[in-house]
Amino acid sequence: MSKLHHTTPIEVKYRDTDSEGHVSSPVYYDYLQHAYIKYMFHLLQLPHEQKLPHIMVKTSCEYLKPVRFGDSLTVRSSVTRFGSKSFELEYLMCLDKDGGADAEPEVIARGASTHVMFDHGTQRTAAVPEDFKNRVLAFQGAL
Repeated sequence: MSKLHHTTPIEVKYRDTDSEGHVSSPVYYDYLQHAYIKYMFHLLQLPHEQKLPHIMVKTSCEYLKPVRFGDSLTVRSSVTRFGSKSFELEYLMCLDKDGGADAEPEVIARGASTHVMFDHGTQRTAAVPEDFKNRVLAFQGAL
């Protein structure tokens, strides 16, 4: 079984670009965080006013190709690893292009993030619940 990804569409705005007309490097982190939030609220089926039961503690991004104002992207997010109190996500930021359903997406940036389960009431970390792992695996099919 192949792994499924949560997909988040991104429309590149003019304000996202730098003086060269490329998406500015810090903006990719905004795209990454937006994709994370969309995936987790979808996965956990939480109302938007509720806090997620985990916090982002580390991010990274590798820029592969420039993107410009007016481009459309799809961020493909997936959990790649579970620890005892943490989990990691991978983000494939792909340029949307006309090429048909069978066209291989062009990856323009790769991101990663680490998240720690967190009890907001006690302000302490917590173990990754089995229910959370099961939801991820039911959605993605694999890590």
